[in-house]
Amino acid sequence: MFNCHNHLTAYHNEKVTLSQMERSEMRERRDTNRNRLKNWLKSDSELKPAFFESQGSYKDKTMVQYPDKDYDIDDGVYFCEDDLVNRNNNPLTALYVRKLICEALTDSSFNSPPKLHTNCIRVTYTKGYNVDVTVYRVKEDGVAELASSDWKPSDARLASNWFNHFNKKHSPGEENGRQFRRIVRLIKKLTSNRKSWRLRVTSGYGVTILASECYYPCKDRDDLSLLNTLTNLRCRLHQNLSIKNPVPPNDYIAEYDNARSKYLRERLDELCDCFTKIDQTDSEYESLCAWSEIFGDKYFRERMKNTNQEKTISKTEPATAVVKAPGRTNA
Repeated sequence: MFNCHNHLTAYHNEKVTLSQMERSEMRERRDTNRNRLKNWLKSDSELKPAFFESQGSYKDKTMVQYPDKDYDIDDGVYFCEDDLVNRNNNPLTALYVRKLICEALTDSSFNSPPKLHTNCIRVTYTKGYNVDVTVYRVKEDGVAELASSDWKPSDARLASNWFNHFNKKHSPGEENGRQFRRIVRLIKKLTSNRKSWRLRVTSGYGVTILASECYYPCKDRDDLSLLNTLTNLRCRLHQNLSIKNPVPPNDYIAEYDNARSKYLRERLDELCDCFTKIDQTDSEYESLCAWSEIFGDKYFRERMKNTNQEKTISKTEPATAVVKAPGRTNA
């Protein structure tokens, strides 16, 4: 197998992970929503958020670049259970609280008002960003419940804690966010590069769980780690399409006949020949062509073309005269 670690690292850094500028823009929008919510509740309601917590891929730093910039930023607002009661001291319903937060987030500057969804309130920006605000109430014992069709046990903080623990424990080395995080980003990029895949494959959280089950650590070789993780993942989906949440309530986010898991398996089956080619060839050109096919991105072929051009130029250009440093003589 030809060592393409440097090529894959370049792709990850240039085309996969978000720039600091993009993350800053997202953070500004998140903070603006938080301030809008706090100010509205302070003036029009007796409710007061206990705290806010970023969630999902933004929190885990596994968001990947989308050409259309249609990013989803997850942010949670947490209330103490004792504060979510009416004047008669009866608990407020999940729907009532979601509607209240939706109203609080509404602003005349938006082209379209925030939308109420079953599990969140979505604020959409013209640049393509979505901020999904999820609402929780925290019980006396510290257990959080999500405002969904009803109050149900769920806490995205647990998922982030699980991810960070897994990444730290299983990744060889600490550089560049650690290897497991990079592998998750690369797989998510693979599944999102083709628009025809994007809405049909399993969710980003589902991909992360599958990657944790199939992860193949390999120090200083992200190409080898990714290839083996993808191979393991394909075999895993042939054995079982279901995906179980690794944190409470430990429910299944995909059942045994899940269509999205099946779609991902079928797409990985189509790429199986590329996996084999990468594993068996010693050719840099053939390896990069196969990686381009896997990611649905000409980036790797372009790198090969540029490398060949540089080699040609270095061979054809006349040698540059060596300028002697003052006071030095040839040995």
